[in-house]
Amino acid sequence: MSSTRLAILSPAARGPMSLPASMGQLVASVESHQEVWGCWLQSWDLPVTISEIALFLDELARQALQQGREVIWAPMSSASSSVRLVLHGSAQPEALRRALTTLHLQNFMPGRILHCQRDDLALVLHGPDGPLSAANHSLIEALEGISLDVAVTTLWEKGYFQLLLTDMDSTLISIECVDEMADHLGLKRQVAAITERSMAGELDFQTSLRERVRLLAGTPASTIDTIIRERLQLSPGARELVTAAKAQGVEVGVVSGGFTQFTRYLQETLDLDYAFANTLEIVDGQITGQIVGDIVDAAAKADILDLLAISLGTDASHCIAIGDGANDLPMIRKAGVGIAYHAKAVVRAQADFQIRYGGLDTASTYLGWGNG
Repeated sequence: MSSTRLAILSPAARGPMSLPASMGQLVASVESHQEVWGCWLQSWDLPVTISEIALFLDELARQALQQGREVIWAPMSSASSSVRLVLHGSAQPEALRRALTTLHLQNFMPGRILHCQRDDLALVLHGPDGPLSAANHSLIEALEGISLDVAVTTLWEKGYFQLLLTDMDSTLISIECVDEMADHLGLKRQVAAITERSMAGELDFQTSLRERVRLLAGTPASTIDTIIRERLQLSPGARELVTAAKAQGVEVGVVSGGFTQFTRYLQETLDLDYAFANTLEIVDGQITGQIVGDIVDAAAKADILDLLAISLGTDASHCIAIGDGANDLPMIRKAGVGIAYHAKAVVRAQADFQIRYGGLDTASTYLGWGNG
């Protein structure tokens, strides 16, 4: 059966708007009637077609415009689906208005409020069934200039996800371990030159890593402990994300093109279920400049995600991957949900969701962990 979804967004100071009596009699259900982020959001389901109430809608829109309110409506059908809109960051009425207006252009309409507090807002959207990538990229463009993270996501049931796998450098932690070691040893310029050649496409990741590690030859292994003690910092929200995942029964791992000494520290500190990285060769208390065994590169990260999923009796579609660099792309693309964290443009473009401003706990908000 076809119906019409109607919503009104009003400045909080104006208060909610009443429907004309003749129109109010048509209401099948009230989904939202709440003050959120400096606005009154009202949403109704009307069991009639738009053509049947076109005159009422036009008059309502005219009155609303005179009062500084915004009215939107869209047809709904039995094929319509429900998804979640998440806004995380600065609670601005303009952000909510831009988001709902942008989504309305794609026939998404607001429904009930799932969660609302100062920095987080999550609400149900009703709209067309299908991929959400277009809606997400449109939202990012529409909210450009506002320091706020936004996503349209599936309404996943608890237990849907089994594994969260995250990159380490500049993702789970705020530093790049090799760069910090190089800076500590006065080798920053040499390492930067190798990194630049890698970014220019002159070196692949494995070659770049081996050349950088070679520069560390003869360095006391205790340098690693010094870096961990003096420079290593968790990214904002890292501990909260791990805690939220475990509360959902999701296993958590870190996978890195860095070194096992750092990932082991993180595994102990955050009580992670898994930790994978490269093994530095250490002989007589000194780093030899060599790596033992196979290198954990982009392909290996994706393979590790696959293998862990299988060991958990599931597949990649029930896994989440978070990263910031090009070597995270294969696992981000393979996972059921791939999240770009303060990432390079190429990663943001291919990830399901982006975290551009907030901490890692923004991922918990996107996934609906603890907030509806």
